[in-house]
Amino acid sequence: MRLTGSTIVLTGATSGIGRATAVALAGAGPRRLVVHGPQPPAEVADLTSELAAALGPAGEVVYLHADYGVLAEVAELSAAVRAACPNGVDLLVNNAGRPGPRTRTLTADGHEATWQTNYLAPVALTTLLSDVVGRSGAGRIVNVASATHLSAELGLDDLELARRGYSPASAYARSKLALVTWSCRLAGHRPRPTVDVVSVHPGVIATPLLHAMFSVGGDTPEHAAANLLAVARHDDDNGTYYDERRPATPSPIALDPVTQELLDQLTQRALAPVLPAATA
Repeated sequence: MRLTGSTIVLTGATSGIGRATAVALAGAGPRRLVVHGPQPPAEVADLTSELAAALGPAGEVVYLHADYGVLAEVAELSAAVRAACPNGVDLLVNNAGRPGPRTRTLTADGHEATWQTNYLAPVALTTLLSDVVGRSGAGRIVNVASATHLSAELGLDDLELARRGYSPASAYARSKLALVTWSCRLAGHRPRPTVDVVSVHPGVIATPLLHAMFSVGGDTPEHAAANLLAVARHDDDNGTYYDERRPATPSPIALDPVTQELLDQLTQRALAPVLPAATA
């Protein structure tokens, strides 16, 4: 996909992998770069100034804030993206995520916090923007996943770990397995033939998110950003899961069409309060 002159939306852009990716995307020369984070605009003025400088006078940076722990704010974010991108979106990168909290925690919407932030929120945003991604030509949806999904079980009867043993790592891995599974399903039900849907493990990256759950080292956020930029530039790869820059086979669970449909049904039910009736 050609990034120069494009309109790009990147979620979770204010720290870690997202911030490094925002800087890398700005350097690719888009016409409009819309970045999202949970902070008020005044708290990320340094980031938006850096992005504006990288874009130059021919580009525009737009910062939108929303708390993924509140699904109504995700719906508001979708409306704000529409307003900022009247000609549609060429590339949507769903990067926003969180580690599993130390103990099982519910959001104000009543969902396990990791599940909502890492899975329900990006699905809601993507669904609400499905008619504007690729509106004026080729479109691309990149869902940032994790290789931890390969170790997870989905457990359709207990997706939010209300009964099974909860741990921060298991909650995180399950949310990423769900995202890969939903990505595979969306690739088979894409809004239009010109839109490619992929998911990607960006690498083991030394960020606070990683260190909140695992006592391991990792590569720099810039390493992950370079991987995401490389994947963003691909085309004609609908349905691919990438391990960094290499096409790879995801969990067999994610490829199972019955699991895909059941997960989608449960997801649509959970998101019914914020999705239009015809969509939900």
